Amino acid sequence: NPQSGAIHLEPISTFKDPSLRTARIDQKYRAIVRAPESGDVYHLLWIDNHEEAMDWARNKLFSWNENTQSYQVFTAPESIVEEEPVFEPAQKLMPDGFLGAYLDEDLLKIGVPAILLPSVRKLNDLADLGALEKYLPVEAFENLFYLFDGEAIQRIIEDIQEGKVTSVDFDEKTRSANNQRSFFELTDDDVLNEMLTGELKKWKIYLHPSQRSLVMSNFKGSMKVTGGAGTGKTVAALHRAKYLLENDLGRNGKPLLFTTFTKSLTRNLAQELLSLKIDPVAIVLSNLDAFALEQAERLGLVSQSVKILDFPGSKKSKELWDEILDNELSEFDSLFLESEWKNVILFNNVKTEQVYFNTPRTGQRVAISRKHKMQIWKLCQAYQQTKKEQNFVDLHEVYNLLYDHFSLEKEKPFGHIIADEIQDFSNVELRLLRVLVEEKPNDLFLVGDPLQRIYSRSINFGRVGINVRGRRSRRLKINYRTTEEIKRVAVATIQNIAFDNFDGEEEKKNGYISLRHCLAPSYDLFKEKGHELDFILGKIIEYTDPTKEDTFQLSDICVAARTRNAMKDILSRLHVQQIDYYDVTTDSGKGNRENGVRLSTFHNMKGMEFKVVFLMDVNKRTMPFRPAAYTDWEEIVQKDHDKSEMALIYVAMTRAIHVLKVSGVGERCQALKFQSL
Repeated sequence: NPQSGAIHLEPISTFKDPSLRTARIDQKYRAIVRAPESGDVYHLLWIDNHEEAMDWARNKLFSWNENTQSYQVFTAPESIVEEEPVFEPAQKLMPDGFLGAYLDEDLLKIGVPAILLPSVRKLNDLADLGALEKYLPVEAFENLFYLFDGEAIQRIIEDIQEGKVTSVDFDEKTRSANNQRSFFELTDDDVLNEMLTGELKKWKIYLHPSQRSLVMSNFKGSMKVTGGAGTGKTVAALHRAKYLLENDLGRNGKPLLFTTFTKSLTRNLAQELLSLKIDPVAIVLSNLDAFALEQAERLGLVSQSVKILDFPGSKKSKELWDEILDNELSEFDSLFLESEWKNVILFNNVKTEQVYFNTPRTGQRVAISRKHKMQIWKLCQAYQQTKKEQNFVDLHEVYNLLYDHFSLEKEKPFGHIIADEIQDFSNVELRLLRVLVEEKPNDLFLVGDPLQRIYSRSINFGRVGINVRGRRSRRLKINYRTTEEIKRVAVATIQNIAFDNFDGEEEKKNGYISLRHCLAPSYDLFKEKGHELDFILGKIIEYTDPTKEDTFQLSDICVAARTRNAMKDILSRLHVQQIDYYDVTTDSGKGNRENGVRLSTFHNMKGMEFKVVFLMDVNKRTMPFRPAAYTDWEEIVQKDHDKSEMALIYVAMTRAIHVLKVSGVGERCQALKFQSL
């Protein structure tokens, strides 16, 4: 209530912007509010201790930018000069600096306020931009970062234009996607209550324009959305599900399938979909393996008693091949035959010997003749017969059976499909998704990060009939989870490794930016295991000390290692110290599971995030982790394995929100580039 005398909404003579006011929250805290010249729309900009709030607001300006259709908060230019940010000369300067190649008109279009153009014109590189970051509007800093990072200015302008509305009505303009990335019009008492109680998750209401354009658009066909860890891909997928279900975009009363690869992520998604108030009757949420098995049993394609090869606790397919070779003479061993069966025959859904003769063996290490293929096909028939007798089936065989069934069905079961974490899929899974929904506008929405591919599975959209070229392939760039310092060290770890973008081209690693900062992550090495454990335990106690400000809860902390065996020592220490913990890999723990320190392997961290992450037992011997048989592998297999290992630690690093501590015993892992910071 702006008329209430209790909040002391009053102008401050020392503020550069006369529209800014301070508002009393209590004796300690003050809010900075922008008051309108007329009307009843106020803008809440900042909350802090009394003096800190005053310092923040003193030199700030608040204005509407018509070029971007967004409100901006930035520092008055004369105040920037007073603080004298230092710009080191760049080694290679273009005429008039790096930005000399760009017109003022173009810089204004990407969100630079006109009064800040002289300061911005002094920038020569990303280091200069970093020094000016705190003075700039957030969107201007972001777009200048893309420019310095190699993005074409016209592409940046196109993205800004997508986030604008065509209405001439000012109130409509304030609801543009560009403005809603930072400002939310609060009219709902329920949302206000969530804010006041601290229960509101910001991703429910704040979407970056690049996310909003993906969520609330009518596409001509399938969409592929990629982005580095923490760039809000899953958030976009969740909001896309809500949008599709609330708008008639050709669903024709059919349910929407929302699927992903892991069971743990599916459980998390179920809670988030519920919080978005999505009609549970209209959506099928399932990890894809569970969905495939359930459907195959329902349709009678496999028996309910069938056993899946290579599942935990089940028989290994290699064991079955060994049994075949006990009775059949062959120049090929079981490892080769297992690979040929999975990566050529099942991967391409080969049904006959003749088709096998003509099927490319892309990625297979050994060249074979037509005569060899005849021998292999005969062995595959024996393998199939043995599986049938023992009531086993390959998982990808189940997928192929479903594909064969639904490809003949004119009426498809789903109106739309959203798939998250698609980097964990292969062509076999994608081929099934393609036939579960009619090929039409808004049919498939496929989300993933090529840099997080930790499994050796081949994926190519074009080969399974999914067209996502051109503007039907988008890339999210803003990292919402980690700080810029954590992001840099994580990306540096995989900088020299090539990752496919799902369509035969190399995925870019530049262009990702985080707008939050903290202390740089650390890599600490110790002479003895006990010293490393003492270090981790000491930090956990320090970070959760209730007598200090800005402390964390035990459940905010995760301690992770590459293998289960490496977790045993820290688990024992926590037990002895009577510190509650919860092991996410075994769903067990000590004390209060909801509040204990999380323990995990790197693999089980996928889809999770924690305010503090400890990665332990990381050294030259353990990362990349190499099993005993590694030395017997072919060189190309070794390289693929090491690539997956680096992707795995990239995944583990990017689970950290505020603090990342890596530690180990002995020699450092040379692949980690902490020194580059």
